[in-house]
Amino acid sequence: MGNLANKLNKAYAGEVKQALKAKSRSKELESLKLKLEDKKKNALETFTQSEEYNHEMVECFNNGFEMFRDYASVISPDHNWSEIDVAGVWQVLNMGSDGVAHHSLVHAARRKDKDMDLLMDL
Repeated sequence: MGNLANKLNKAYAGEVKQALKAKSRSKELESLKLKLEDKKKNALETFTQSEEYNHEMVECFNNGFEMFRDYASVISPDHNWSEIDVAGVWQVLNMGSDGVAHHSLVHAARRKDKDMDLLMDL
C-alpha cells in the first residue's frame, strides 16, 4: 500500500509541478506579449516620424489624386481636370476653409458652371 501511496504522491506532485510551470509560462507569455506590443508601438511611432513615412504618404496622396482625376474625368468629361494639379490642391488645403472661396481654382470652377448654365439657356 505504501508503494501505491508513493506513486500517487509523485503523480500529484508532478501534476502540481506541471500546473505551476504552466502558470509561470502563462505569466511569461503575457509579459512577452506586453513587451511585443510596446515594441510595435515604438516602431510605429518611430516610422511615422521618419522621412520614409513622409515619402510614402506623399506618394499615396499623389496616387489618390491621380485616381480622383481619372474618375472625375469619366464622370464629368466636360471639365478640364488636367488644369487641377497637386500643387493647387495643397494650396487650397493649406489655406483652410477661409481661403478656399478666394482660390483661383474655385473661381475657375464656378465660372465654368456659370458658363455652362449660360450655354444651357441658349
